[in-house]
Amino acid sequence: MSDKFTCFYHPDRETRVTCGRCERPLCPDCVRHGATGVRCRECITLSPRERGLANPQQIRSAALAAFGMAAVGGLALGWLGWVTFLPGAALGFAVGAVAFLASGRHRDITIQAAAALMALAGILLAAVLVSFDLPGTGGQLGRVLVNVSFFQFVAPAVGAVVGALIRFVI
Repeated sequence: MSDKFTCFYHPDRETRVTCGRCERPLCPDCVRHGATGVRCRECITLSPRERGLANPQQIRSAALAAFGMAAVGGLALGWLGWVTFLPGAALGFAVGAVAFLASGRHRDITIQAAAALMALAGILLAAVLVSFDLPGTGGQLGRVLVNVSFFQFVAPAVGAVVGALIRFVI
């Protein structure tokens, strides 16, 4: 078998390059460079759905699920007094897993960004709720019950973002 082919679009030109998706032989004039390698002109113009990327509904589902997990988990960390980097990273990993599953198992950058941003937003919401000042409590509720302030959530917030992104690397 020969390593040489003729270009799909120009049958008079020999080539050894093929589209990484449909495997059509391509001459140098026909090669298109995509995010994942060499593509022909048809494959480079595929819609995001045809390329297997998450659609807006899947992104919304991932973001909502991730936010819910991060808010509930952040509240649990605050009420338990576990406001350090490692519990935050573990929560972030769980948030990333929830986003992954809610999106229909997509790993593209939009789902990763949604997981990381919602992990941060959920932790920050939890920080506000735990450190909320209620009348009659003599100060911040979080300080009265578990001695946790808003600023102590910085480390778990950073950990949650890191954990959410690590989930997509593993």
